[in-house]
Amino acid sequence: MDRQEIVDEVMMLLPVLGRGVGKPTPVEMAEISRRGGPGASEAHVSPGHVQVLISLSRGPRSVGQLAEAVGVSPPAVTQLVDRLVEHGLVERRHDEKDRRMVLVDYVSGMHDVARGIVESRRRHLEKVIGKLTNEEAAAFLKGLKMVVESFATAPEEEN
Repeated sequence: MDRQEIVDEVMMLLPVLGRGVGKPTPVEMAEISRRGGPGASEAHVSPGHVQVLISLSRGPRSVGQLAEAVGVSPPAVTQLVDRLVEHGLVERRHDEKDRRMVLVDYVSGMHDVARGIVESRRRHLEKVIGKLTNEEAAAFLKGLKMVVESFATAPEEEN
């Protein structure tokens, strides 16, 4: 397989990978609807929304922390969070230690749902990556990071 064919294959596989990791399954959406607040049943959860939900599995985060974790600007994360708030999946609240800081967290009942989504993806990835040698897994991660980082640079900046 020549380099052009490899590039074409990677281009075809990346969106599939993104959908696989980022889009909730019908079972997960049913659980989100059941456990979320009012409006959760109408939720249209995008891969960006799932990234926010996954990031919150580590605990409440500020918009700035979420933006860094998801890899987008704070205004973009604010839009994602706004939609998740509208659908009753997350809430904003003041940090008890610093009232000036606003944190985003799951609404009551969503912690278990989000933990399940994260664990489901983790188990799936562990199963697949478990078939690789340590060297292959490290090379895969290195390559994937390089691809992701390449998209962080605007095409006009590459010259």
